[in-house]
Amino acid sequence: MKRFVQSEIRIKATATEILDAFLSLKHLKSWWGVDSALIQKKDGGLYTITWLRSKDGIKFISTGRIKLYNWRSHLHLEDMVYINSERSILGPCTLRFDVEEKPSYSVLKVVQSGFQKGKSWDWYYKAVSDGWPEALIMLKKYLEKHSS
Repeated sequence: MKRFVQSEIRIKATATEILDAFLSLKHLKSWWGVDSALIQKKDGGLYTITWLRSKDGIKFISTGRIKLYNWRSHLHLEDMVYINSERSILGPCTLRFDVEEKPSYSVLKVVQSGFQKGKSWDWYYKAVSDGWPEALIMLKKYLEKHSS
């Protein structure tokens, strides 16, 4: 059985605003605490974000490639690799952000898949399972405070 993590949230924002929150360093810094990013907003573009940068280096890196991007409905990432300075490099995974826009809100569904077997993968699966719901709540609070 293939393991995946799925999380969903309703946000009073447009699909464009939601997806831009995953693509703009300004937004990523504000709601997710990202330090730096290299994101090419196009199919085949690079997607790299980092957290906890210091004089000693970067503690966490998530990097991959944009498989499919449509500013009105979805951002699909492939070959995602997670680098944690204290753990093994994990990947590749896929990560899908799909947004269904309604008249007064949008529904964001996040699905991360590609988890393998082993102790490091079990840790990562739990971290992602716990992390996505928390991250989506932070995103919702941020967007509903700052969106038009």
